[in-house]
Amino acid sequence: MYFILSKVMWFLLKPSMVMFLGMTVGFILVLTRFRRAGLMLFGVSILTLWAVTVIPIGEMMIRDLEERFPKQTELPEKIGGIIVLGGSINPVISRERGQIAVDSSMERLLFFAMLGDTRPGVPLVFTGGAGSLFAQDAKEGHYFKDLADLLNLDMSRVIVESESRNTMENVVFSRKLVTVEADRPWVMITSARHMPRAVGLFRKQGWPVIPYPVDYITLPTRGWTLSLENLGGQSMLDAAVHEFLGMTVAYVLGRSDSLYPAP
Repeated sequence: MYFILSKVMWFLLKPSMVMFLGMTVGFILVLTRFRRAGLMLFGVSILTLWAVTVIPIGEMMIRDLEERFPKQTELPEKIGGIIVLGGSINPVISRERGQIAVDSSMERLLFFAMLGDTRPGVPLVFTGGAGSLFAQDAKEGHYFKDLADLLNLDMSRVIVESESRNTMENVVFSRKLVTVEADRPWVMITSARHMPRAVGLFRKQGWPVIPYPVDYITLPTRGWTLSLENLGGQSMLDAAVHEFLGMTVAYVLGRSDSLYPAP
């Protein structure tokens, strides 16, 4: 029930949808006796869209998320294993096209394969099921072997968890498949912007991890410049709000150890 509710609420609350609904409802109201309220709502929505287009609000928020945990340069000798979170494989397109299809978060799997080669004696876990509300029969884990073959990754070393639908389930379901020891943290790979939320969930479940952020989409500089990328600005803002809202909900529900997890 939580999974369905979270998907529906996010669809309605994400900034791009709020702006779209504001313009749509405002336009409709203009055609009725509530013309003044409609003009106000439409104007506010247009002004917000303009601000998101010109001022890189989403980019600044994403940069803060990506800089929260430092990039790893050296791992300790003793680790429990390496786990990579799903979100890089498009299972629906992979199924319909009969060929593995990946998205812009492919770096997660590239670094997973690279680190796996450098640590031949530790277990590897790929966790990813179906994050879509309407395509639960197409799961990332079902297509991971196809990608592993392309990366020359030995599948006999990999534990594949394919039933999870979100990050919380990534953690809970994967923990049942492995041995977790306090003195042997696991290397956890995910997108840098997603790392704070993921770390909070892992810590709450008593799973010590070494954050290994990858898949950066912003520059490390703190400054910003004006932008005219409408879709890019909306996409960045949606991604940032999704993470901050997800962390807030997880903390309120007692699923995360912190409101904004830090090293």
